[in-house]
Amino acid sequence: MKKILLIFASAIFLVSCQQSKQEKVNDFLDAINRFDKEKSNQILADNFTYYEKDTLNKSEYLTRMDSLKNVEYKSTILNIQDLDSIVKTEEKVTSIVDSLLEVTPNIIQKKTYRFSDDKLKSITVDTTLNYEEYMKSLNEKIIPFAFYVQDQHDIQDEKEIFKNIKKYLTEYVTLPVSERKKYRTYSSLQGTYISKNSLYRKLIFRGKKTVTVVDAFFGFPFATSYELDENYIRIRTDKSDLLLEVKDSKTLIGEGFAAGTFTKSNE
Repeated sequence: MKKILLIFASAIFLVSCQQSKQEKVNDFLDAINRFDKEKSNQILADNFTYYEKDTLNKSEYLTRMDSLKNVEYKSTILNIQDLDSIVKTEEKVTSIVDSLLEVTPNIIQKKTYRFSDDKLKSITVDTTLNYEEYMKSLNEKIIPFAFYVQDQHDIQDEKEIFKNIKKYLTEYVTLPVSERKKYRTYSSLQGTYISKNSLYRKLIFRGKKTVTVVDAFFGFPFATSYELDENYIRIRTDKSDLLLEVKDSKTLIGEGFAAGTFTKSNE
C-alpha cells in the first residue's frame, strides 16, 4: 500500500513540475523582452517558423533580435488562452521610439503559438490591429526626428541612426518645444511645391536654407536661400524677399509678389 501511495505521489509531483504551454509562452516572451538568445533558443524547436508578412526560420528569427534590441522592442500580453494544442494571445507591441516620440495608438497583434514535443514549433501573427493609425503617427513623429539627426550629426544613412537611436532620441525629446516645431516644419518642407496661380511655378526646398525658385513665364530656375520664422518662410531674391505662410504640411500661401497657393507634389 505504501508503495502505491509513493508511486501516486511521485506521479502527481512530476505532473505538477511540468510547465503548461501557457507558462512556456510567458517564459518565451520574457526571454524575448530581455533579448536572451540562449534561453529563446532552448524553447524553440529546430524547425521553428515565424509567420508574419515575411516567413523566418529559427536562425533568422534569433538574428532579428539584434535589431529589436536597439529599439528596446517589448511585447506585453493583454490576453492569453491555452487551447490544449495551441496558445492564442493578444499582445501590445512597443519600442523606445513609440514611448519617447509618443507614437499612438500602440500596435496590437493576435498570435497563435504551436508546440511539438514541448518545443515551440511556430508563431503565426494572425491579425495586426491599429497598423494604419500607428504608421501615420510614426511618420509624423519620426521624419522630423530623422531630419534633426541628419542636421546635427551629419548622418545620412538611416541604419547608422538606429545604431545609437536611444542617444539621439533622448537628445531630441529634450529640445525646447519651439525647436522641435522648427524641425517638424523643416522636414515637411522638403520637396517640391507647385502653384497654378502665382508668378512662380515651383519652389523646391532642400535642407534648412536652400530653395530653388522656378518662374511661371520662362521656367527658369534659380537657387537662393530661405529663412523660417515661426509659420512664415522668407525667400531671398535679387529684388525683394518672397513671403509665404505655412498653412499645413502640404500647403504654402504666398503673399505679395509670391501671391498664390503652392501645393506639395507627390513626386
